[in-house]
Amino acid sequence: MSALPKAELTHLGILVWDLDKMVAFYEREFGMVVADRGTSTAGLDAAFMTGNANEHHELVLVAAREPDQKSTLNQISFEVETLEDVRRYWKHFSENGTPILQTKNHGNAWSVYVADPEGNRLEIYAHSPWATVQPVGAPIDYSKPVEELMIETEALARSAPGFMMRDEWMAKVESELRSLGRG
Repeated sequence: MSALPKAELTHLGILVWDLDKMVAFYEREFGMVVADRGTSTAGLDAAFMTGNANEHHELVLVAAREPDQKSTLNQISFEVETLEDVRRYWKHFSENGTPILQTKNHGNAWSVYVADPEGNRLEIYAHSPWATVQPVGAPIDYSKPVEELMIETEALARSAPGFMMRDEWMAKVESELRSLGRG
C-alpha cells in the first residue's frame, strides 16, 4: 500500500445557535477576525474566522443548533508559545469574567480550560520541554511564578511513566511517521 500524503488539521466547524454572540466571543477572547460571512445554499448563516493570515478560516461557526442541544465537541484547543502565555490567558479570563473550568498540568503541557457562551469546552495550552504517557492532569496554580511552575512540572513529568524530553519524543514520532511514509 502506498503512503498517503500528509493531511494537516487546519480548521474545524461547530454548530451554534447565536452566531453574533459566538463571533463576538472568539473575536474578543482569541483575537480572531471574520474572514467571510454568509448564508449557505441550505439557508444556514455561517461565519468563517481566522487568527492566521495564511488560513482563510480556522473556525467556522454555523447557525444550525437549537439552544437545548448539547455540544458533542470534547474541546477546541488553542496553542500558545510559553507557560507565561498560558498564565496571561488565565489572568485575562479571570479578570474578564470568563468562567475557568479547569487548570491542568499535563507534564507535557500546561492548560487552562474555559467554555464559550454556548458551553463548548476550549483549551489554551503550551508545550513543556518534557514528555510523558498521557493522560496526566494535575491541578496547577497559575498565580505562582513561572520558575516554580517549571520545577513542579519537571517533577511531575519525571514521576510519570514514559518520561523523556520533548525533543526525544518528537524524534520518536517523526521516525514512526517516516516509517509510514508520512515524515
